[in-house]
Amino acid sequence: MQMDDRTIHLIVEPNYITPFWYARSIEGLEEAASRHKQEVKRLSSIDELTVPANVIVVIGTTKSWIRDTLDAARARNLRSILIGTVPSKYGEDVSGTMYGSHSAIEEIVYYFYHYGHRKMALVDINGASTNDAMKVESFLSTAKKLGLPTSYNDVYFRNAGAQNGDEKFLISIRSYDAVVCSNDYSAAFILKYAEDHGIKVPDELFVAGLGDTTLCRYTNPSLTSATRSYYESGENAYDLWRTLTRNPNVESIVTTMRSSLKPRGSTGFLPCVPVEINSSSLHEDHAEIDENTLRKGADSLKSIQECLSECDAVDMSIIAGVLNNVSNERLAEELSMSTGTINYRLKKLYKNAGVTTKNEFSELIRSSISVDTLLKDTKHLD
Repeated sequence: MQMDDRTIHLIVEPNYITPFWYARSIEGLEEAASRHKQEVKRLSSIDELTVPANVIVVIGTTKSWIRDTLDAARARNLRSILIGTVPSKYGEDVSGTMYGSHSAIEEIVYYFYHYGHRKMALVDINGASTNDAMKVESFLSTAKKLGLPTSYNDVYFRNAGAQNGDEKFLISIRSYDAVVCSNDYSAAFILKYAEDHGIKVPDELFVAGLGDTTLCRYTNPSLTSATRSYYESGENAYDLWRTLTRNPNVESIVTTMRSSLKPRGSTGFLPCVPVEINSSSLHEDHAEIDENTLRKGADSLKSIQECLSECDAVDMSIIAGVLNNVSNERLAEELSMSTGTINYRLKKLYKNAGVTTKNEFSELIRSSISVDTLLKDTKHLD
C-alpha cells in the first residue's frame, strides 16, 4: 500500500467540549497544511489510522491518554509530534511544539515580586496534565530563587470532575497578595469573586492568567495575562511534520513558542520592569464557600470565553446591539445584512455561550464582564 504523504494524521484526545487552545492549535495546523495544498485528518485513536504513514501529530492533555497513544504509535513504527505539552516527559523519540509555560510562569512570578508581592498562589492546576506539571515546577523553583515563603501547599489543584478548582483557594484567598492562574477563565472567576467579596484588585490582590484570550479585555478590572501562541504552535507542528516526513533519519525535534506578559488592570497596568521591592501585609479570613454559587460563576465565565473566542467583528457588533436593546431588524439595517443572517449569527452566539434566548445572553454578558469596555471596543469597529 502506498504511503500517504499528503495527509497529516492528527490524533485528538476526545473531550466533551473542545478546549480553546485545542481549537486554535488545530486551526493553525490546518491552515498551514492548506497553504501547502495538504489536508489534516482528525482521528480519535491510532486504531482509526488505516493507511501507511511515517509521522502523526498528537494533541491532548491527560497523561495516561498521551502515553497510551504514543505507545500505540511506537508499536506501528510511527514518529509522533506533540502539540502543547512536554515531549521529553514521554521519551527522547517524541517531537513537539510547546507553549513555553516555564518562561510564562517565571515572568509572572518575577513581575509580582518586583512590585512588592510576597505571598503567591498557583491556582486551577490539572494534576493529570504534563503541561500543568511544568507550571508547578516553574512556580516553585522561581519562588525558591527569590526566597519567597512559597511551598507546595500554595498550589491549588482542580478537583477531579469539577468545572473549576478554586474552592479551596477561595477559603484562604485573603492569605495571599498575588495569584497566578492556570488559564484566563479561572483568573476571571477569581476577579469576580474578589469583587463580590470586597477584595480590592489590584490594591490588595494581583491576579494574572495564561492565554491572553479575548476575555481578558472584558473582565473587571481587565486581566493581566501571558500570551500563549496557540495558533503559531499549530503552524509550527506542521513544519515539524514536514521536516520529519522528508527526513526519516531525524528521530525527533522539539521547539518552544515565546511567551510575553500583557499587563492590564488586574495588576494596575504596571509595566514589566523591575522596581524597588516593598514589604506587603497579608490578611487572613477563613469563610464558608458556597460551592454551587462558585460553580455557576465559573461556568458562566467559561461560556463567555468560549463564545468570545469564536467572534469576528460582525459578531461583536451584534453583541453590542443586544446590550443596547437594538432590535434584530434595526441591527440588520445598521450592519447591511438580512434579518435572517442576524438571527443565524445570534443562534450561533447563544449556542457558544450555552444559552437559548436573547435575554439570557444579555444577562450572562452583563453579569460577568465589563460591558462598557466591550461597547467601547465595538465603536472602533464601525
